[in-house]
Amino acid sequence: MTELFAKLNKVDPNKGLITLQLSTDDIHTLEKYHASGQQQVVSLIASDENGVSAQQRKFAFALLHDIWWSQVGGLWIETPETVKQHFYAMYEYYNSLDFGEFSLSAAKGTKTDTNQFINMLLDYAAAHDISLSVKPLNELEPQEIARWEYRCLMEKMCVVCGKKPSDLHHLEGSRVGIGNNRDKINHIGRKAVQLCRIHHQECHQGEKEFLSKHHINGIKIDEKIALAHGLNIK
Repeated sequence: MTELFAKLNKVDPNKGLITLQLSTDDIHTLEKYHASGQQQVVSLIASDENGVSAQQRKFAFALLHDIWWSQVGGLWIETPETVKQHFYAMYEYYNSLDFGEFSLSAAKGTKTDTNQFINMLLDYAAAHDISLSVKPLNELEPQEIARWEYRCLMEKMCVVCGKKPSDLHHLEGSRVGIGNNRDKINHIGRKAVQLCRIHHQECHQGEKEFLSKHHINGIKIDEKIALAHGLNIK
């Protein structure tokens, strides 16, 4: 395997095509492989040169502290430092990074890696019902909020505060109309959010304002969400 580096020039999402700028030597290397007549598979890794933001670091360390405080885990739960090192190692392993390559430091870390690391911590907290000291909707990058909304629907925990029990709330325009049988309506594609009783009541006082206040967009129900909530899909 030969490692090549290129600059991304153009992305065409409609056609699924990208245009790369390579050095002359690297182009000759690709031509040599192509001439062999064998189908070549190219691995593309996007490099994010943007450093870790202070908000990201603060949120990640808050999540690590919440996990340590919960004492849910193995021997590695002993101290905040052992918790941090455990999840560092887990992230490096699952992302094929060398030991010590991942970091939350402003000098070494990247925004993309940190977002993925935060998502891993949120997955762990959700799976083990760990209370969070901060609200993810206030801390997540805009592009990561949809992932949190989906996770909350699957785990049946309030998207705002993370509390259980909570209920699936159909958003305006996706609700089951009066006179229709909820058990017979196809729920696939209808937008919903997961809310505890307190935030459910707040939402009913003004849904549009509520969604704007908490930066929520809603998630279209798919088969996995429908199955988790026992919703009809036919």
